Amino acid sequence: MKTGPGSSVLLAAFILAPVAEAAPAPPVSATLADVAFMAGHWVGGDPGELSEEVWTVPEGDSMVGMWRFVSGGRTRVFELLTLTPEGPGVVLRLRHFDPKLAAREEKDRPLALALVAKGPREAAFEGPAAGGDGTVRLTYRREGDDALVSVLEKGGSKQEFRFRRR
Repeated sequence: MKTGPGSSVLLAAFILAPVAEAAPAPPVSATLADVAFMAGHWVGGDPGELSEEVWTVPEGDSMVGMWRFVSGGRTRVFELLTLTPEGPGVVLRLRHFDPKLAAREEKDRPLALALVAKGPREAAFEGPAAGGDGTVRLTYRREGDDALVSVLEKGGSKQEFRFRRR
């Protein structure tokens, strides 16, 4: 799906909106090495916008990510992400912040998505939506050496975000 002007800012609203649906899939056995393909500095967005995602390489027991969306020369939203091993799998946690770093999620409730599917250069994370209503699925896929695609699914809707290496 091609994203239109302002569509990246809808990502945060899309993740946070409650929609009733099936329970998340069970986690799969994995390590940070299975998601290391995400590491890098990635940019995308429509003209006049910047959608930027940065992932560190695995170090110790984590990977750290940052996403920001800029439109009309102004930052609209920040996202802080972590990938950590838990039990036999990996969990992605994220929080959204406004430009003044006021969190959108409750203080003690970051969005937590377990790794539920993996393949060569692909990983799908799934978990309850904010407020526990419905399920969110976020899939990352590397295409070649210089492209990262993320697909967000919730409530029967799907958004695709294409990034190129910066």
